[in-house]
Amino acid sequence: MEMNMKNLQYILSVCQEGNMTAAARAQHISQPALSQAIKQEEQNLGAAIFHRGSTPLTLTAAGKRYVETGRQIMMLEQDLKNELSELTGRQEEVIRFGLSAQEGMYLLPRILPRFFQLHPHAKLCIEERGSALLEEMLLDGSIDVVLARYEKKRAPLEYRLFAKNKLVLLCDQTTRLAQQHPNAATISLLDAKDEAFVLLEKEHHIGQFIRSLFEQYGMSPKILAEVNSFDTAKRIALSSGAVTLSPYPLFGNDPFLERRGNVYFLKGVKSSHHSYICWRKNMYLTQCMWDWIRLLEEEGAEAG
Repeated sequence: MEMNMKNLQYILSVCQEGNMTAAARAQHISQPALSQAIKQEEQNLGAAIFHRGSTPLTLTAAGKRYVETGRQIMMLEQDLKNELSELTGRQEEVIRFGLSAQEGMYLLPRILPRFFQLHPHAKLCIEERGSALLEEMLLDGSIDVVLARYEKKRAPLEYRLFAKNKLVLLCDQTTRLAQQHPNAATISLLDAKDEAFVLLEKEHHIGQFIRSLFEQYGMSPKILAEVNSFDTAKRIALSSGAVTLSPYPLFGNDPFLERRGNVYFLKGVKSSHHSYICWRKNMYLTQCMWDWIRLLEEEGAEAG
């Protein structure tokens, strides 16, 4: 069979997003056009790629092999393009970089001026997503370098520590928890069992970790909202008489938090979801990419 690279990109997007609607939106095409592209590849393959009845959509055995092979082809093609661009002196200096929106707000304004002094003609394509999704995008070659929080390391990826994080609880000062415990105290997560929570969505590794903590403690708390950003979670919680969990010291010196909220350290909770700079092992890194990684490492060292 002959693999259509555009159709492959659409199929990888479905794998990332978990459904056709979100994938069509991400690829800027209509859902019928996306469905037709998948059908075309299935006809070429002679087998179904997705289990149509599953939510989210999952790959068939044939689909898994198609995606694995397609990812390898795309990564080889990108590596060859990067290497040849340096050898011929026609380097485009494009970096596809992924990170969370809340980290982008404080990190990018600090690091970009230094980067563009070194590479004034470079182009940085930013993807602001959850850690779990960014990891998948690394593996399928959709992005080059990621800054995200992870607990477990995957063999195909290279990890460089950016910063260590603690998981803390933030709450509105009007909550019962804030009335019972002074700011900056060390408490048990069970002390907040009767509060309403604002959580990160499950596409974030920390969102998954927090839900596992609830199971571990036998908690079934009220979930006020599920959001895609720590900053949004914090602001909703501190405006709605609720609580949220966040890596420390992500929020830094936040006047809004100082006016409206308390911070609590959690005893018995050891989060190993530290921030890492990641890229695929054995990929060809241009000098531009190495400089970007070095600047990230320097920023992480200063923050630590």
